[in-house]
Amino acid sequence: MKLLDCQIQLKSNHRKEILMKTLYLILVWFGAVVALSVTGAFDTGPGRPPLGLLLAITIPIIVYVVDRSYLHGALLGGIHELDGATAIFLQTQRALGVVFLVEYARGHLPAGFALPAGLGDVAVGLAAPWVAQNLAAKKPHAAAVARFWNYLGIFDLVLALTMGVTHGGPPLGIFASEISNQAVTQYPLSLIPTWAVPLAFILHLRTLQSLGPVVSSLSSRRMATA
Repeated sequence: MKLLDCQIQLKSNHRKEILMKTLYLILVWFGAVVALSVTGAFDTGPGRPPLGLLLAITIPIIVYVVDRSYLHGALLGGIHELDGATAIFLQTQRALGVVFLVEYARGHLPAGFALPAGLGDVAVGLAAPWVAQNLAAKKPHAAAVARFWNYLGIFDLVLALTMGVTHGGPPLGIFASEISNQAVTQYPLSLIPTWAVPLAFILHLRTLQSLGPVVSSLSSRRMATA
């Protein structure tokens, strides 16, 4: 009995270490993004393509995939251990995308970018607690709804990034208007595409991984009803 208790305690301590390491790395990542944003590293002024933004978005996602596939969670084990419901609930912060709508109303962002980005984020964020609760309670079709919600969330991120780039400066700003979206590349709004977006994408990946492949889920459901 004592041996079993020791094993449980060791496992609990190990999980705490993994979680603390992950939180530490996320905070370091956030601090680095803040520092770069304050110095204008992501500012897409005249003649400056959004290379910094693209790197800030893609590098964390690549690190997550490599860590899971080849490093066995050595860096971001705390995220890999999240269950689907928790990963979904954390996406509630997406509702903060309402700031895009506020900035649009103030005349600081173009409608072509702010409306789809803001409305999409708010919808995904407000739905997150309900989707997470149903998944945790294992309600009928909860996994299918969660998977669909994730696809919508990823689509929202991709759409927002696409609209952001195409409403920016040349050479990619094919939909640029009199109202520039340069504000979203400057601090503090720049923290959204450079930190919140890749983190949201990573949480989407984690949720889909926890739900498993669609074929496997359908097979399990058929076996349960057979």
